[in-house]
Amino acid sequence: MRPDTDLRDLDVEAAITQGMSWTGAARSALFREAAIAASWQAEKLDVGPYPLTFLARYVRAAGVRGALELPEPLIGAEPAELVRGWMSAAVAADTTVADDDLFAQWLDTVAMFLAVRRQAA
Repeated sequence: MRPDTDLRDLDVEAAITQGMSWTGAARSALFREAAIAASWQAEKLDVGPYPLTFLARYVRAAGVRGALELPEPLIGAEPAELVRGWMSAAVAADTTVADDDLFAQWLDTVAMFLAVRRQAA
């Protein structure tokens, strides 16, 4: 385990692609660290937890590939580009319907880290 501030430079997209392919404890650890790093990236762009939670709901309904077709998955060019990178990394692992739910859970985790960090500030 590393402090979350040490994870700011983690390659989130590579971690997502690997995490979607792995199973068990390795997947959990990688996804947890990737979610922490992603929350730092989102916070830097002033993305709040609610938009990510909303996107997670959309992913559950339409799948990651369906969410990638959204013209603006988050409001603003930079936040939209950020989450498109995450979603592209998820589909690069040849996702299934179960993986769509896994990615939605991951987005919810990123949102939770953002919310907790905001409450603590």
